[in-house]
Amino acid sequence: MGFASSAIKLIKYKLSLAVTLSAATGFILNNGHFESRLLLLIGGVFCLAGGSAAFNQVQESHRDELMARTRNRPIPSGQLSRSDGFTIAKGFCLAGLFLLSALGLAQALLGMLTLLLYNGLYTWLKPRTSFAVLPGGLVGAIPPIIGWTAAGGEILHPNIIFIATLMFLWQMPHFWLLTIRYGEEYEAAGFKTLKKTLDDNQIKRLIIWWMVISLIFLLTAPLFGIHLAVWLLIAIAVLNILLIVVFYLILFRSTSDKMLRLVFVSTNIFLTFILMAFLLNALRLL
Repeated sequence: MGFASSAIKLIKYKLSLAVTLSAATGFILNNGHFESRLLLLIGGVFCLAGGSAAFNQVQESHRDELMARTRNRPIPSGQLSRSDGFTIAKGFCLAGLFLLSALGLAQALLGMLTLLLYNGLYTWLKPRTSFAVLPGGLVGAIPPIIGWTAAGGEILHPNIIFIATLMFLWQMPHFWLLTIRYGEEYEAAGFKTLKKTLDDNQIKRLIIWWMVISLIFLLTAPLFGIHLAVWLLIAIAVLNILLIVVFYLILFRSTSDKMLRLVFVSTNIFLTFILMAFLLNALRLL
């Protein structure tokens, strides 16, 4: 595998694109249209997200090589050296911060905050406590705020507080599903997980109840000043309920690793669908 393709894997481009979508949603939710500043935002957030992901792999490469799930990543597999990984991570982070600083000081500071939370606090806490997922979830809540403020919005406006909270809520099942699938690997590599205090069925029930709470919160969008057509709100609710029912059946009636992966992928697809719905609604295309 060539250097370029290894670098693309290192920055986790799919995840970085999803993060960028959440930032763009915050931007368009504020002003309802595209403009040149959005390009700076997209470039800045994508580079920063990619650089942060790359830096995380540099930090955890010694643990990644201990786990079947991660030992084929570019650094532990030998496709890239740690110094190469650090150079790529540094380049992307600096590019991201530079582009965000062109939008304004607030956006650059929020970008730096995501780095401190993810590559500082979250990464430092992972070997020490299973509660590391909390600052990890907060990292995903910041990009839409960067987008919102880049479009001139107030940082504590109810609209963006709703989107940021939704992003935080929907990331928790993501972490816990990984715990069910790879908890023993994580523990063997030195990470702390819920496996020490909860069995798989308890974690599954936690996921289902958390999704119910997330659904209830999702339906409060109008209370935060986000105006959605009634049909769209009903469609989102119905899809969410179906998702919860399907997840329940899969989690409690199947032990297949493929089915668990299906649940994991579906949570990411559904969150992307929700963001796209809010984005298209802000553009008045729904």
